[in-house]
Amino acid sequence: MEIMFRSALGLDVKASDDGGSELFDVFYEGYDQAFTLPDEKEERAGFVECLALNGGEGFERISARLGAFRELVVVAELRGEVVGGANLLVTPLREHHVVTVNLNYAYVLPGHRGKGLLRRLVAACAELAAWLFPGVGPVVTFLELNDPLLLTAQQYDLDSATSGVDQFDRVVIWARIGVRILDFPYVQPPLSPAQQADGTLMLGVLADPGFELSGELLADHLERFFAISVLKNGDLASNRLAADQVRECRGRHVVALLDPLPELDALRHEVGAAGPGLRERLGDAARHPA
Repeated sequence: MEIMFRSALGLDVKASDDGGSELFDVFYEGYDQAFTLPDEKEERAGFVECLALNGGEGFERISARLGAFRELVVVAELRGEVVGGANLLVTPLREHHVVTVNLNYAYVLPGHRGKGLLRRLVAACAELAAWLFPGVGPVVTFLELNDPLLLTAQQYDLDSATSGVDQFDRVVIWARIGVRILDFPYVQPPLSPAQQADGTLMLGVLADPGFELSGELLADHLERFFAISVLKNGDLASNRLAADQVRECRGRHVVALLDPLPELDALRHEVGAAGPGLRERLGDAARHPA
């Protein structure tokens, strides 16, 4: 399946669910330049394996248990030139009356950064999700962000140099788009047998200002994200770390959403120091305001 449309904010968007398509090659070329940290980076074979779940026996088996979904790669163009791309999982959670997007990866190519294109790309992905599953409800977008206080100095410097954006500044960019940080101790399960779990990440969410995140909604979303995009086998029980996190979500009534902007400047000087991560520090500040 390939989809093309002009987004509301003027990007020409192309999307595909086929790991053998030319569009996938274009997406992957830009992605390979943008992401460097070994345990957060999906290899080409992993993308192909995951996209294959959009059809055949894999789709029938997983959708019978978890419902409909679409894993996609996206390429965004402006005036005929590729400016960025994304990989996302779209799932309609009808019992919660929302369509969830997990924005697995999003990037803007060098030479096009600093022009507000990330905001337009993220909005285009939400448009695509709403078109795929109309009438379910609003789109809620989840994404992983590096926790700048949990990265090693080497990781911090390498990823900042590759992206051209400081780690704290990246959190600022996402926060100004409207992303809030989930007060949840998230760890990404290994993307492949050769990789390690990644505990240097935070979960963020982009939704309407009045959105309240229930533990059950987060559990249902993470179950699908882990089973499809991360484990790529549809079986949450195959990874204890994934299953335990979903179980923890189900034990929560509401998951707090944290605005990182008020605390960021005060915490920048703690980069490289041993101690709690940014997510934990934001949660403490929210629970114990000065």
